[in-house]
Amino acid sequence: MSDYFREIRRMIGTRPFILVGSAVIVLNQRYEVLLQLRSDTGKWGIPGGAMELGESFEETARREVFEETGLRLNTLKFLDVFSGKEYYFQYPNGDEIYNAIALYACDDWEGGLSMLDGESLELRFFPLAELPEIEGRPAMILKKLGSYGILPEIKEISLAHILSAAQLLELQRTAYKIEAELIGTEDIPPLKESFEQLQSCGETFIGCYQGNRLAGAVSFVKEGNTIDIHRVMVHPDFFRKGIAARLLKHIEQEHDGAELIVSTGAANVPALKLYEKLGFERLKDRTVGGSIVLANFIKRSG
Repeated sequence: MSDYFREIRRMIGTRPFILVGSAVIVLNQRYEVLLQLRSDTGKWGIPGGAMELGESFEETARREVFEETGLRLNTLKFLDVFSGKEYYFQYPNGDEIYNAIALYACDDWEGGLSMLDGESLELRFFPLAELPEIEGRPAMILKKLGSYGILPEIKEISLAHILSAAQLLELQRTAYKIEAELIGTEDIPPLKESFEQLQSCGETFIGCYQGNRLAGAVSFVKEGNTIDIHRVMVHPDFFRKGIAARLLKHIEQEHDGAELIVSTGAANVPALKLYEKLGFERLKDRTVGGSIVLANFIKRSG
């Protein structure tokens, strides 16, 4: 707490006053959210705090996150403002406040986690599906997180929808151009596929959208209890964010008990590591087209 707020508290005691500040949803590359176990309440919350004299909301956000976590924020995205009677809070010592909070998001930061100001008992990134027990203001804020377009959304892509199919074709050409460089040949069917061929391929496509952008996609054909994964592609702007893993896990969950098979160029080291990390078993390699060596994988679930 700054000297300014201590002075106010000496003047008004524990009576409520309006506390203006900022909070930040800090995300890592796997879209896990950073939470702090606060020393003043003993509960998990979102990094942030009160505005000091002369500060802007953004300056408050940057300062508070650095003081509480040791992270230096680069690009900030403004999300929302929260205020009203539901943002009333009483601290364990009896102090009462009504919050007015500017909320930001940041996945572009530097540094390592460090508790610098004594306000945190623990700092940890949590998967959104495995959050600890959260109450009050942080719970209300996180409940709206999915409505801001900052988290990936997974859904089926309709090839009959012209704009969706065009977006998919653009992603495909961009992603497989990089694979062609990795394996040393452009003799890859998806690089030569036309718009009409893509629409009539007979595969089911699942896309991962970040806002309005198609960040990645996976296609498959189901035959009996076997899911034959034909394409796995991620736009380079979204590399190292867990997009491919998220898509493959989604398919596995949607087809629980099915056998998954997939192939990739044997020289595509990032793809090989991904499949091994996800529990796929590597089978015997095979050569196609006279020169392309494919690594084949299988995952038996259930």
